[in-house]
Amino acid sequence: MIKYLIIISIFMTKQSIFILTLVCSILSSSFLHAGNMCIPQSIIDSYDQKSSSDSTSESSDKSDGFVFIDQTLSMEGFVLRDENNIAEEEYNYLKAMDQLPFQLSLITSNQAFHKYSNDIETISTDELFTATSSDFYNCPASVPQSDCRNLQSDLESVLNIAAMNPEGFYVIVTDLFLKNTQFFDPKSSIKKSLATVFDQNQSIGIYGVKSKFNGRVSGLPSGGVYEDANSRAFFIITIGKKNEVLEFKNNLELDVFASVNEEDKNFTIYTNDFVLNTVSPKNIKKTDLYSGNGAEKNNFLSEEYNLHQFNLNRKHDPLIASFDLYGIQIPNTILLSDFTTDVTLWQSKDASKCNKWQRFEGVPKLVKVTQDSNIINIETFGKNNEAASKFKKKRYYLANIKIIANNIGLNNKDFWLNGWSFTSIDEAEIVQTSPVFFPTLNLSKFSTMLSNIQKSEFKSIIPIEFNVAVVMN
Repeated sequence: MIKYLIIISIFMTKQSIFILTLVCSILSSSFLHAGNMCIPQSIIDSYDQKSSSDSTSESSDKSDGFVFIDQTLSMEGFVLRDENNIAEEEYNYLKAMDQLPFQLSLITSNQAFHKYSNDIETISTDELFTATSSDFYNCPASVPQSDCRNLQSDLESVLNIAAMNPEGFYVIVTDLFLKNTQFFDPKSSIKKSLATVFDQNQSIGIYGVKSKFNGRVSGLPSGGVYEDANSRAFFIITIGKKNEVLEFKNNLELDVFASVNEEDKNFTIYTNDFVLNTVSPKNIKKTDLYSGNGAEKNNFLSEEYNLHQFNLNRKHDPLIASFDLYGIQIPNTILLSDFTTDVTLWQSKDASKCNKWQRFEGVPKLVKVTQDSNIINIETFGKNNEAASKFKKKRYYLANIKIIANNIGLNNKDFWLNGWSFTSIDEAEIVQTSPVFFPTLNLSKFSTMLSNIQKSEFKSIIPIEFNVAVVMN
């Protein structure tokens, strides 16, 4: 009898231990869950938002490709060879025209080719390859020989085609010599077409390359020609989806222009979709925020979320961070500018109680943001911070910090498109200096037009967002 009682007692003891362990496990799980839920729901939601680097907004389907080659006579000098030409540049235009059909086939499903001067004409693949010979640049039959040298290329019609069919990918090869009338003549549709392109979320890439040149530069504002140029720039303008524009440029860079000196080639993309790698609460690094003296890292809230957490004393240094826009924006874009902040703050006496968080919207002066070219500097909290100086001891504070770009900026003085440009008032001075490299007429005006349209279409974006939790000691 005693033997059976001992066995029953042992069994009940094991059963009690199991039940007790199960209960403790459930209670422990509930406590951890409750602890996590004491982080405000808005903060939790910020970790679930997809950043621009997580999303694939553009379709992976290949577009149809359309090529338009400027056949005005000023382009002829790019294909003529002269062994006495001692310019440092190579015959880069010939390289481009030889590779163009193949490079286009890599990123598009179907290809169509055209030449244009005063009108647009469809050409075959065989005729396209004659673009490396002077025959391609013959004066159109509809134009008198006397007018041929000053023939104005019909860039407006090409841009209009791109604006009417936003599903295509367009490549325009030209010297971009644009007369003043193409900017202020009411009949010119360049500005309207470019605005439509941006409005349809297309991007515009301009790849400028210097090349050997043996011929006459015509179409000067004075009506004259220049015959002493050994090199000029030609331009490959691309219009289409952002990823197509960048992929085509990268392919050209690797396969066609890899040996070209960096100072002889440049690329800029104009787009409404500036950000490639958003700094988000989910992917920001703990090392991105520097604490300094008087701040001690802590983990008083759940580590399930990527929170920066600190114990702060009253004399602590500011929390600071620096971010490089070159690592955030897509390559070769005009830098974002005019940064402001949007701060939401929560305060609590007891972070373990979910209903104790008090929310404050749009907290001013807690975060300071400054810009030094491509570097964005952020400073928050700190002993001299006007907002943080009002924080109470033994309180928990949780801040969601959004850095907002409200504009795009540009240092026109240093911009490469302006450096390769001249206007009608510069012509006499330039010709007198007998330059070996002859610049491009009104290129700076074309650049300014693109920049102004891009700015007018710009909508504020948030390239940087993160969360900070602190305890004031």
